[in-house]
Amino acid sequence: MIKYLFFLFSTFGFLVVNLFSDENVEITHNIPSYLVAGKSYNVDFVIKKGAITGFAKFQIELPDGLSIRAIETQGSSFTFKEHVVKNIWMKIPETPEITLSYQVEVGSNLEGTGDIKARFVYIKDNERFTVGMESFSVDIGDGSGVIVAGETTSVADKNISISSNRVVNKLGENEFEVIVEIDKDGLEGFAKVQDILPVGFDVRPLRTSKSVFSVVDDKIKFIWFNVPPEQKITVSYLLTANEIAQPGESIRGTFNYIENDEAREIDIESKEIPLDKAIVAAVAATTVAKVNTEPTPPAITEETVIEEPPVVVVVVKEEPPVVIEEVVKEEPLVVVAEVVKEEPPVVEEIIIEQEPVIPEPQGEVFYRVQLAAGKKNVNIDYIKKKYGYNQSIFLENHEGWFKYTSGNYSKYVEARNRREEIKREYKFRGPFVTAYNAGERITVQEALLISKQKWVK
Repeated sequence: MIKYLFFLFSTFGFLVVNLFSDENVEITHNIPSYLVAGKSYNVDFVIKKGAITGFAKFQIELPDGLSIRAIETQGSSFTFKEHVVKNIWMKIPETPEITLSYQVEVGSNLEGTGDIKARFVYIKDNERFTVGMESFSVDIGDGSGVIVAGETTSVADKNISISSNRVVNKLGENEFEVIVEIDKDGLEGFAKVQDILPVGFDVRPLRTSKSVFSVVDDKIKFIWFNVPPEQKITVSYLLTANEIAQPGESIRGTFNYIENDEAREIDIESKEIPLDKAIVAAVAATTVAKVNTEPTPPAITEETVIEEPPVVVVVVKEEPPVVIEEVVKEEPLVVVAEVVKEEPPVVEEIIIEQEPVIPEPQGEVFYRVQLAAGKKNVNIDYIKKKYGYNQSIFLENHEGWFKYTSGNYSKYVEARNRREEIKREYKFRGPFVTAYNAGERITVQEALLISKQKWVK
């Protein structure tokens, strides 16, 4: 029976280390050797980077006819232009291994062979190092006549029945073991266990069963390019309650896999974490005592500039936003720039607090220009007077920041043109375009994809 090679995720690309690199860096991926025209595939690149920190860039070169969008960027800025994918970090995550996920779309009526290339660039001791991946060849066609050699049956021919089980064990006063068991019924290829990290808990892996473990955006992930051959696979991790943990939190999540070239998902039974109020109070008291005895750390000042737009720098969890302080002589005012490309000044002097306004849902994507942002609430009238700005200003509370925006545009280019006017006519430092979908703030990249508009420099 005809089977497509894209059902197989057993083919990996391996790294060829640049002779000038002194780090043991490795790159693997799960791109199929054969791609069917008109299909789309979820692919992953795993970068084993060791102790590399600071600035880094991962770049992929795709053959003509293939397009790509980001699924998991690990806090990097993502761009795709002229067949080149770029993920850029001002500060790459400190974990020794990171996974980048994409959706690759194959153009219709394509046929032939193409090469996929990738390289990882990083800075160490003020020197630039490049690690290149060996070029990986893919065949592209309509899939007819492509047979998996040596096999007469495949997972695609089966009716897979997946089952799951979750157990939560209390190990100590504030520590809990979470165990997830999957009965995979002969499943092969890509699979993922994904749980939601509850608020007030820290996590570390215990048993991974040869998966890639990561925690991104409060999602706990165990990813396999090829699940182990055992009928049952088990993963586990340790949850530790911190000072903001609350009783009644539950663990919930999903198991994702590929069947018949389609992404499947099943829910894993949710279980409550057996945390009681007395333990929460004890943890909070311990934390307060520790804070009272520790000296106040010095302020951090830094200005970040990103070269390749459109870029959003994601501040890593646990690290406070980096700020720049500028004392304005004529007013007792501190101006702070949030760590985002060309972030505008931030006013932290509280004059009269004003209620944040959530953008009303409009059902479609729209754009605004952000003028300033700060950790404290400043009256809009004061900002208008300070900068001589007579247009409407909206105040919203987003990710712990009070953000001040202006305008309402259905087209990105209109917001971009207004941003340039504001740069010329006012003294806001680095205004930039923001985007919303049905009233919810999203990245400009997402908005451009949804609205099918083009980015304009």
